[in-house]
Amino acid sequence: MGRWFEPSRGSGLVIGHLESSKLRKFFSFSLKISTIFPTSFLYFSKKSLIAYTILCLIPFFAVSFANSLPNSSKTPIFSQSEQIILILGKPGNTQGKLYFFAADGGEWKEIVSRVPVWFGRSGLISADKKREGDGFTPSGSFPVKRVFGYTRRSMRNLEYTQIRRKDHWSDASNSKHYNQFIRNYEKGATSLWNSPIYQLFIAIEHNTNPSIPGYGSMIFLHPWDETKPTSGCVGLKFSDLETIIQNLNGNKNPFILIVESEEEI
Repeated sequence: MGRWFEPSRGSGLVIGHLESSKLRKFFSFSLKISTIFPTSFLYFSKKSLIAYTILCLIPFFAVSFANSLPNSSKTPIFSQSEQIILILGKPGNTQGKLYFFAADGGEWKEIVSRVPVWFGRSGLISADKKREGDGFTPSGSFPVKRVFGYTRRSMRNLEYTQIRRKDHWSDASNSKHYNQFIRNYEKGATSLWNSPIYQLFIAIEHNTNPSIPGYGSMIFLHPWDETKPTSGCVGLKFSDLETIIQNLNGNKNPFILIVESEEEI
């Protein structure tokens, strides 16, 4: 089981842990630790410290998240990720914040910061407890593998599917295609055509390999202009999603990490 470090223990403790060569080797990171937030800034900004702390310590509890997921596949390896989409939300809340970090030239860099997001109407829940129609957004770690959209797009080493008029996604638990993208209509499937929330989205790989009936489907990071919760996806402004997708690189093993945080974010 992974270890959990409380962000509230302070930046001094975090810096001390990170500067341990043994710990750095465990992370599989050879990156500079002061890039995202300078040490002096950490001491003055509790909110930034929370994001920094979770980002740096996620390899310790990645195993715990992975073991809780219904998916049998544990690859790709989370601790080798060089791009992290970190999404934080307080328990019971339907709004949170998104951060996007990427390793470049041996340093972590912040691509986007504190982007407002909406969760499902019921808030966040551990991925193993997520069920179809419950209104929860699953928390956990999810590899970024697939991007979908209406327009032609060139992706760096990631699968991109241009959506066509007849394309659907099955969210019917009794379907053999449950929680799968399908090219034609079938009973109970949701059309991906002519909807602003499906014009561009990242598939959050919850319950996709394998797809267990009833454990939740169609969990996406998608555009959201509403001022209300989603049905279970993570919603954000189109422009912020566009920035994230433009910077994704499959060779950097990108991951989405959705975490409940008791602290203010």
